[in-house]
Amino acid sequence: MKPIHVQDPPTYVFLGVTMKIHLSGAQTGGEFSMIGVTMPPAGDGGLHVHTREDESVHLLEGYLDVTIGEETFKLKAGQSYFAPRNIPHRLRNRSGFPSHALLVNTPGTFDEFVSRAGIPVSLGHVPLPPEAEHIQKLLTLAEKFGVKILAPPEPPAGL
Repeated sequence: MKPIHVQDPPTYVFLGVTMKIHLSGAQTGGEFSMIGVTMPPAGDGGLHVHTREDESVHLLEGYLDVTIGEETFKLKAGQSYFAPRNIPHRLRNRSGFPSHALLVNTPGTFDEFVSRAGIPVSLGHVPLPPEAEHIQKLLTLAEKFGVKILAPPEPPAGL
């Protein structure tokens, strides 16, 4: 495999969360994908299970309420977690500020799901909570990519 230098990674809005694919599975020979994530206040990834990949997150800025299996905890900037495949997990940003993280999936298959189910964005785009049409598209693609949605994201209060 040859070295990779990504200068302008593609960015998507996925369940109201901005996801920038810094390294795709295709670029790493399927070994991993690395995605920059910005979750807005009141963001919720829904309770879900990855059947084909493990998930690791390192929180760069902010706070996230994390549930992995039966364990629930507050993830703070500088902390990380590992969620093995086939274990239900959920991320929520219950703070009043965006949270920024690096998401690494092994093997590198989740980024293709993000690029197919997400909405491509350009600079200056403000992500909105997902609409019913977007959630339906995501649910349709989820099964194909081995992601089981156990509980969809909760809409932000007041919507």
